[in-house]
Amino acid sequence: MTYALKLAGAAILVLFLGVLGIIIFGDIWSRVGIGAAIVVVFGGLLFFVWRTDKKDKERRAAIDELPPV
Repeated sequence: MTYALKLAGAAILVLFLGVLGIIIFGDIWSRVGIGAAIVVVFGGLLFFVWRTDKKDKERRAAIDELPPV
């Protein structure tokens, strides 16, 4: 798959997630304001990235202990 197709796929995914986020968090935006909604959304995204990175580091820990080839 070429880089352009991967980039287009990623752009479509981001657009889809953005629309889905507006639908899911639309009620929050109208109640607490756009600033607080952005904090909630990016806080959740940051937590997801942190958890994924932590799992990846635990999985790579065994690989780092292997002798050099």
